[in-house]
Amino acid sequence: MKDYLHLSSAHEHKDHAHQHHAHQHTHGHVALGQTLSWAFVFAIFANSVLTLLQVIYAYLAHSTSLLADAGHNLSDVLALIFSFLATILAKKNANQRYSYGYKKSTILATLINATLLVVACTVILMEAIDHLLYHPVVHAGMVMAIAAIGVAINGFSALLLHKNSHDDLNIKSAFLHLWYDAIISLGVVFTGALIYFTHFNVLDPIVGILLTLFILKNSWKLFRETLNLSLDGVPKMIDFTDVTQFLEQIPGVKRVHDLHIWALSTSSNALTVHLVRPQGLLTSEQRQTLSQELKKHFHIDHTTIQVETHEETDCEHAQNC
Repeated sequence: MKDYLHLSSAHEHKDHAHQHHAHQHTHGHVALGQTLSWAFVFAIFANSVLTLLQVIYAYLAHSTSLLADAGHNLSDVLALIFSFLATILAKKNANQRYSYGYKKSTILATLINATLLVVACTVILMEAIDHLLYHPVVHAGMVMAIAAIGVAINGFSALLLHKNSHDDLNIKSAFLHLWYDAIISLGVVFTGALIYFTHFNVLDPIVGILLTLFILKNSWKLFRETLNLSLDGVPKMIDFTDVTQFLEQIPGVKRVHDLHIWALSTSSNALTVHLVRPQGLLTSEQRQTLSQELKKHFHIDHTTIQVETHEETDCEHAQNC
């Protein structure tokens, strides 16, 4: 840790090479962005049509498991739209009115998404309980056919995003939505097959309730996390204590205060902090390296660091001292 602020000429050489690599990567990024845009457009369109078909045939086939799958597929459509918007908004520059840009809108959009999912799950759950009580005849063949289409569409859409999901959390989130829904649709296919051969219609509302509870659990979790981010809470993946200890270990730093960590968007985090360092200010090179280390270890990509060379006798912000 004591050596991480000391940079050599070799490091500068690496930076030059990295800049050259970044320049080459930028040209490839244009084509990558176009590929991702087409992948998102296809996935959004295909899943929107699939959701409409699932809702229609869920009522025609009297299937709550298919309706639950439609509810989860609706979450896919919303998640894909928000992820796609996030890639567009991330490119927009900040201005005098929105000094951080428009990144925060991705958090608000996700919060709306989670709220709608909780409401939709409640409606589907009520429908499933009604079917559990009255046992309507389920048209298993129709359920299997529509669910099989869901497996194909979601599986193919997931494959389109899989390649780029390793380096981008936003894309990874969209990929996982599609992959999980493909698995759920496959479960509905097996449920339809069991009903077809056993005529045990009560299986459908039971599976529908289980799927809805699973979706509701994840939707509620998403709602709590995005509500935390909208209130500028510390993002879940960042440990406030670990960041504090990391900053306290910087050579010459005697105390850390006024540390604030919050999310600028669903994929970008910010930090501001005061460092008491009596031996002197940090050089520009040291600040740059510190910012790189915070990004590498804690996924914090926007940092504002204020260094104080003397200890204050009275702390202005006692709660943060």
